[in-house]
Amino acid sequence: MKFTTTSDVRLRSAPGVDAPVIATIPTGLIVESDEYSWKAVTLPDGKKGYCAADYLQMMPDTLPVPVVTGKWCAPIRTEKFKVTQKFLTPDPIYKITGHHPGTDYGTQGDVAVPLYFCADGEVIESGTHNAFGNYFFYYVPEVDRTFVYFHLKGAAPLKGKYKSGEQCGITGQTGMSKGVHLHLECIVGKKTSVDRARLFTSKDAMAAAAEDADTFIRSRLSNAK
Repeated sequence: MKFTTTSDVRLRSAPGVDAPVIATIPTGLIVESDEYSWKAVTLPDGKKGYCAADYLQMMPDTLPVPVVTGKWCAPIRTEKFKVTQKFLTPDPIYKITGHHPGTDYGTQGDVAVPLYFCADGEVIESGTHNAFGNYFFYYVPEVDRTFVYFHLKGAAPLKGKYKSGEQCGITGQTGMSKGVHLHLECIVGKKTSVDRARLFTSKDAMAAAAEDADTFIRSRLSNAK
């Protein structure tokens, strides 16, 4: 894949900040690389080494295409569309309910994995929160559900209408997050963070107000084939 550097970055002989620096890559240089936290980089002159992924941005012509089936789209790049923590599993981090209110898709160390709007809908709330990190609430009128995306790396999309398959951000570790991942929720009806706090008061209340986002979206993707 091709990437361009977003600032001057040190090229090292091996992954890790303790490895010797063998060159400096100037801002805007196009390089060949892979998809991991420390990237094996090949410079235009053939020199090879490693640099931190945070300083590389994927070139537009190599961006992966999201999987869109009918009106629905996987919320994360296809090979990362794998559940790493299920809906309603016991989780002590949630002091009020004691259970996980959504579905997590971990990236296994990869950073900046593209995220997508799962259907046509409207961002009705977005912002930054000490627990959610960078987040947004996305209402899909066709099914009367609000999908909630947490822990985005950059700023969440602004309020407004969007189409299925449009990129809505990249994975991050903002807020209360132990690793880079997408936390996705599916709440019945058109709901905001105020509604969520009012509804998520126990495991039973949460189960009545929300659904397994992964199961819901996969059923739509399957039905559209």
